Amino acid sequence: MKYQNIVIGIIIKKNKIYITKARKKKYVSDLWEFPGGKVEKNESLACSLKRELLEEIGLKILKFRFFRCVQHFYKKIKLYFFFITKWKGRIYSREGYLYQWIFFDNLKYFNFPTFNQNIINALEKRDFF
Repeated sequence: MKYQNIVIGIIIKKNKIYITKARKKKYVSDLWEFPGGKVEKNESLACSLKRELLEEIGLKILKFRFFRCVQHFYKKIKLYFFFITKWKGRIYSREGYLYQWIFFDNLKYFNFPTFNQNIINALEKRDFF
């Protein structure tokens, strides 16, 4: 069974986390998400993460670390979550989508795709150190 790999960056700054409003997509329309995107053919996860975050939010990643992988069997996707620990540049939405810096405790007030729920729970509990 072939899966589509997706890389996702979790960006934390001063006890806040960066989220963005999902583009009009088939499965996650009008939901909040973390920036990232599809891994291209013959592209490593690291290269894809750097490319996607530069394209979406103008962020040049200098340092990152793997957090978790979430597999969604029905939609045949694997989501690779990474903490972005060091970057260069000012973060902004290059594609014009809504974004916010929010406190961890406020994650519960935003609608995320259901397959992100384990990640949201871990972030709310600070279960990532």
